[in-house]
Amino acid sequence: MRRVATTLLLTFALGRALPGAAVEPSPRFVPPLHPAGVELVPKELAPGVYALMSPRPPVDNSGFVVGERGVLVIDAHINGAMARQIQAAVRQVTDKPILYLVNTNFHGDHTFGNYAFPAETRIVAHRLTAERMRHFDEEKVLMNEAVNRDPAVLADVRLRMPDLTFDDTLKLDLGGRSVELYHFGFGNTPGDTVVYVPEAKAAWTGNLVLGGDMPPFLLEGHPEEFLMTLANFARTLDVRTIVPGHGPLTTAKALATDLDYLATLIQSMRESVAAGRSLEETMASSPLAERFIPPLGDQAPRLLPFYQGVHTQNVWQVYREMAKR
Repeated sequence: MRRVATTLLLTFALGRALPGAAVEPSPRFVPPLHPAGVELVPKELAPGVYALMSPRPPVDNSGFVVGERGVLVIDAHINGAMARQIQAAVRQVTDKPILYLVNTNFHGDHTFGNYAFPAETRIVAHRLTAERMRHFDEEKVLMNEAVNRDPAVLADVRLRMPDLTFDDTLKLDLGGRSVELYHFGFGNTPGDTVVYVPEAKAAWTGNLVLGGDMPPFLLEGHPEEFLMTLANFARTLDVRTIVPGHGPLTTAKALATDLDYLATLIQSMRESVAAGRSLEETMASSPLAERFIPPLGDQAPRLLPFYQGVHTQNVWQVYREMAKR
């Protein structure tokens, strides 16, 4: 059984970009997402509201919400086997139909399991997420790297597009319980979606907010937009629990930490460009500040490279954007 090594995978290769767009060599950080051996752990956040947590971050989390008429699932995971595991967790709680499946972003580790859900389940996503999902073959190449090129992981995946899209907000009625979807702006992806259950004060954030005080991942750049998106989120929703797409459960305090990180990074890159430092000099002299590294205990050897990898790509992205101005 092969899995992605839990060391830093920083190589000068092509980073994510819009299909067909010209890109420069970048320090592409490939997160280890091989799901072998991962058994998602259910955690009840409120009656009928469940997080499904990966015991091996950064392999994806999921979750589901139960109403009187049926169930809503958050994210389909990376393949049919993991999607079926999510459905098995639902069946441990209820036999009600899975009415909706929400994709929080277009990445394959959140969407490739769509095809394994019942035909009557309606797939829901932001309009921009749906647009990017059409580039399935390109996304499969990228996901292949994240699972250590193990052909068994993605062998059977196939594209299943959303049935329902939205732009800003959408409320889905499960019978006696509504789940609210929000798009606060560009973050990790153009169509990042927050799934919110008001009575539980619980929000699933996909890749917009990561768990364990991980830095926000500026995978496609747009640092100032990301900053505004998080500020929008913080002032709009009353959140007690955040279920991130990757990493342990967290709270609204993560939003304040992320806002601080982004503001600090943007200012630092502005100063570096103004001082005439090159990209190479800037990357070499911009380590992840200690205040943004939480106590990791015995997980440090595994998780610290992940934090540093995210930060290194963030420095590269933000410097490039500032240098163009």
